[in-house]
Amino acid sequence: MDGWRRAEEFERLVAAALPSFVEAVTAQGKGPLYRAVLALVEGPLLRHALALSGGNQLKAARLLGINRNTLRKRLRLLGLLPSPR
Repeated sequence: MDGWRRAEEFERLVAAALPSFVEAVTAQGKGPLYRAVLALVEGPLLRHALALSGGNQLKAARLLGINRNTLRKRLRLLGLLPSPR
């Protein structure tokens, strides 16, 4: 039950912060809004999953329910992983 309360609190916080974020992004013309919002949430989520897995990308991907290659791609796109040489 505590997890549901935390999820509701998270949703409340996002809903409260979203209007000002949307206004700022659209005013600055910083590209697609959907991607900007997802990047804002996805970065901390991926960092946390990696921390929980001790930096092991395969374990982090399993925790997130995604493929390891997808995780690596998202990490690269968000600047959390160096590009391959």
